[in-house]
Amino acid sequence: MTANRNATHGVLQGVPTLKTPVREQTAARSFRGRAFVILAILCALTAPLAAAHSQGSAVVDEGTFSVAQNGVPLGRESFRIVRAPAPGGQVYRAQGQNALGENRVTTSLSTDSSGTPVSYEATLTRGNQLALRLQGKGRPGRFGVLAQSKTGESVREYVLDNGALIMDEDVFHHFYFVPLAAQHAEIIVISPRSAQQIRLRLEQRGEEGVEIAGQTIAGRRFALVGTDGERHVWVDGQGRLLKVSLPQRGLIALRDDPPR
Repeated sequence: MTANRNATHGVLQGVPTLKTPVREQTAARSFRGRAFVILAILCALTAPLAAAHSQGSAVVDEGTFSVAQNGVPLGRESFRIVRAPAPGGQVYRAQGQNALGENRVTTSLSTDSSGTPVSYEATLTRGNQLALRLQGKGRPGRFGVLAQSKTGESVREYVLDNGALIMDEDVFHHFYFVPLAAQHAEIIVISPRSAQQIRLRLEQRGEEGVEIAGQTIAGRRFALVGTDGERHVWVDGQGRLLKVSLPQRGLIALRDDPPR
């Protein structure tokens, strides 16, 4: 049988038209409406968090040092320091690698906003052989370090007083944290590799330029004074490292390029 086409409505006569029940249409619109509202709420909640994270995290210093001892090239160090938001404030994360003579050192240090250590990891290799692994963790008033070497394991705790900093042996980018403790006349310096903790007097020596790659960069000089000698660090106006000098050992670490 041939069905007749209704020219006005453009449908086949005799063929039933399927219609969505009114309840189903209403339920579908209601579901879409709720989904849109939920999506809008999620976007409103997560957008500020993402914005805060992107705004709060920043690379505060990054570069490389050329290291010389008594005027003779000894090696290099690369580093990256990031400031990031954290519960109750901000934290710094400093990572670095250096190659001085036959020693290869990789470090990762986290501190609070004043430079006080929160966690620390380091590995020392000599001739492609792991010589030492360090793992440190802070708790109120104390910082514990587990040292693992071929001869066994040892654990040592250090006092975390006001102005306590980790400045490990021959790791020059750790001097970045010296200006953060400038309000203290004395600071405690922890050197996990040598298992030492010493108290040093912190002095601000004023403005002093540093020549880097043919340019003189305006800087500020700080000195850490102890019974074993002095340690000097120069930073620019934003606190970025320019130069580190350890006169008693004849060591100088000079930045390869001006900070950017």
